[in-house]
Amino acid sequence: MSTSAISAWRNGERIPSSWSVLDSFLGALEQAASLPRGRFDRQRWERLYRRAGSEPVTPDGRVAVFPVRDADPLELKVHRARTLEDGSALPDYIPRDVDPRVRQALSRMADDGGVVLLVGPSTAGKTRCAFEAMTAVLPDHLLVVPPHVTDLPDAVTEAVRMGRSGKPCVLWLNDMEQYLGSEGLTLTDLRALRRARTVVLGTMRSRIRADLPSHELVRLAEEFEVERLWSRQELDRAREHLRSRRDERLRLALDQAADFGIAETLATGPQLWRELRSASVVNGNPRGAALVWAAIDLALAGLTDPQSPDLLRELHERYLPGRNKQLIGPEPFESALAWATSARDAVTRLLIPEGDGLRPFDYLLDAHLREHGPSPELIPEEIWRVALERGTQKHQRFAIALAAHANDRMDIGMDALRPLAEAEDVDTFRTLGLLFERSDAQEAVHWLKRAIDADDVLSLRLMGNLHFRNRDRQTASTWYRRAAKAGDEVSQSYFNYPGVDRRPVPDELAPPEPPEKEVLDEEEWDEEDSEYGPSPRTLRVLESTLDLLADMAAENLAEIGERPVDLGDNYALVFSDLPVLTWRQNAQWRRHMVRCFDDLADDIRAGEWPRPRCTGEEMALHIAIDHASTTVVDDPELVTTLVDGLPPHHYDWDWHLCLGVLLEDTDMLFLFEPWSQGIEDADHHVNQLMGLANLEAEDWFTPFYDDSARDPARGFRH
Repeated sequence: MSTSAISAWRNGERIPSSWSVLDSFLGALEQAASLPRGRFDRQRWERLYRRAGSEPVTPDGRVAVFPVRDADPLELKVHRARTLEDGSALPDYIPRDVDPRVRQALSRMADDGGVVLLVGPSTAGKTRCAFEAMTAVLPDHLLVVPPHVTDLPDAVTEAVRMGRSGKPCVLWLNDMEQYLGSEGLTLTDLRALRRARTVVLGTMRSRIRADLPSHELVRLAEEFEVERLWSRQELDRAREHLRSRRDERLRLALDQAADFGIAETLATGPQLWRELRSASVVNGNPRGAALVWAAIDLALAGLTDPQSPDLLRELHERYLPGRNKQLIGPEPFESALAWATSARDAVTRLLIPEGDGLRPFDYLLDAHLREHGPSPELIPEEIWRVALERGTQKHQRFAIALAAHANDRMDIGMDALRPLAEAEDVDTFRTLGLLFERSDAQEAVHWLKRAIDADDVLSLRLMGNLHFRNRDRQTASTWYRRAAKAGDEVSQSYFNYPGVDRRPVPDELAPPEPPEKEVLDEEEWDEEDSEYGPSPRTLRVLESTLDLLADMAAENLAEIGERPVDLGDNYALVFSDLPVLTWRQNAQWRRHMVRCFDDLADDIRAGEWPRPRCTGEEMALHIAIDHASTTVVDDPELVTTLVDGLPPHHYDWDWHLCLGVLLEDTDMLFLFEPWSQGIEDADHHVNQLMGLANLEAEDWFTPFYDDSARDPARGFRH
């Protein structure tokens, strides 16, 4: 093996002639450096070799494009663990509870595209979960990775170009929040990506997702929560794996599983946090800790890009403990920087070098906020000032504004976005409307109007939301109607809200007058009370309507299968009439929905009232009452035939009585309201205030009560 050949490899002029040649070379390096055999991770090097040997997909540009099967988890920012003697920097993957649902979503989107978002705390395992799902389900797709937010337009263009040429792609957006600002994805981008069958796969930290105002990318995403602390089933799988393959890293993580997540322990998150907390002492590393605290505050203020060591040197003095900073004897700056940037167990650092700058390990930010929480006092004024001075790019301005909003500092947020507003940036107008919504409604209206004047469709809906929250539903509906006409799907679905037809019933179906009230004894009162409820004729029409809706839904399911629905070209009766959050559900979910109509119809045939036992059945009953009430008005001849032989009753066609008697509440109708997007999330403030449950699409078929659950073996219609 000549030195010229090795030099050519290093310079990228050519690659080894075969994997065996490169494997032998790595073994020789290990031997020459007295390293244990396997110190170089062979699997990773083989992936890199295969990728280098394939024909480049893009001849130039910063955007990386290569087959998913050749993706390297460490390059995609999966957190490294301590390297073992065999060279493994990542433990074997332990399946997470969320895996089947994530993989099913990716499988559904393989042909038509879509957005999948994994949400969770730092080092919860989001990125590893996304990587494993992607490589398992979409290995033949091309992976498009923008190295920076400013490269996103090129990445979208590349994904669309590849998709149109018959090569479907995955657009990888780790830490997706950075791609949601003024330089981020637009509705136009999303539509183009969808038409090109591109799957957008991203991750986002929980604290950022909670503080993030409405954004179409987040709304359109199918979200999955990756929990920080592992479930009993996940821990059992980890222990079972440990019995078959010893891994000291996993054993140590399991020992601390009661207090920390397995993934965060593998990434040494708790160890680094403890070390930082205890460093500001005499004979410790107070200056090093001060550098890290300065970097943490800069990141929490929105400067998430790596910062220069010179800036940290300039700011860190205020973080040294005590009034007389020299009494603690802080170490020299070079020693402090070396301490902060040295890798613990060859895993990660308190400050991570990137390019010419440094950024804090993201676990430290979440740990800091878990202890103190956001507040106007959390970040020093000097840090806000520096953020505004240095954050001159658009994505930085938006990040600062969101950070200010999270800490109740809209004065800072306004200062951050003012230059963009003065430049007539429409995204800035809309964002200011969102950020001011809860603190200053008049200011919010001002900015939303400016966005609307610039033809921003989403702001039409947001204006409706603002008036709805101010209890002006009539004005809100006017804005929702404008948004619907402009093409906003959420506002369009608002007009699918199931109700009761209020038109007069035809004379031939008019119910008889109720009997005159008399003074009744107790026994007669009991008899009178037993008649209170849906009349036999009402139930017969409702049964027929439920059967009809089940038939129509089953026919449409046979046509659409796994495809998403909407109110346009992909309209499918029943499924398109459901709330927007269900439009991308899979065929199995839709089979459950069909069964909800069947089950309620079967209740009536069995002589029982159709009392819903899950959210899906509640929705089915609402839709059936909507259709049945219209049928009575529009088709009296059909209704007369249906109820032939049943005696008229004064409760005939009292649909409001049906709703009051058959349903415990109408919480699930919130899902149709444009203002309540996200209310299905248990962390949503309205959800928590009202104690809502089972509104997530995946929970629609979970029984309300175990003792009234239907037979799980009853099967589905064929």
